Amino acid sequence: SKEYGALTVGVRFRAEVEKVALVPPTVFVPAPKVASQVIALTPRPSPWDVGDEKVFSALVKAAFGQRRKALRNALRPLGISPDLLSRAFMEAEIDPTRRGETLSLAEFARLSHILSRASTML
Repeated sequence: SKEYGALTVGVRFRAEVEKVALVPPTVFVPAPKVASQVIALTPRPSPWDVGDEKVFSALVKAAFGQRRKALRNALRPLGISPDLLSRAFMEAEIDPTRRGETLSLAEFARLSHILSRASTML
């Protein structure tokens, strides 16, 4: 959905997110057309091994940078060879025709870990 994006993945990678309170539009001037949500973020160590966090961040940003593109096309700007990217998708068991918004945090982490490992071998 439009609500799931790079910011969501990044926050969930770093913290537990808890909804604390719903704030009605009537408490704001002027009143927006939507309700607001107060959340609590509790920092925690990540349960996912993403390898190089810079690779993870670039991967997530690229995947959401062009939402309408398949992953294999959205990740092209990263400069990863198509062959390496194909092998990484296969090893991560991710269909390269999926869009970034369909990947879970665990799938992003798995793909990032594989790409990080491969980049250190180059």
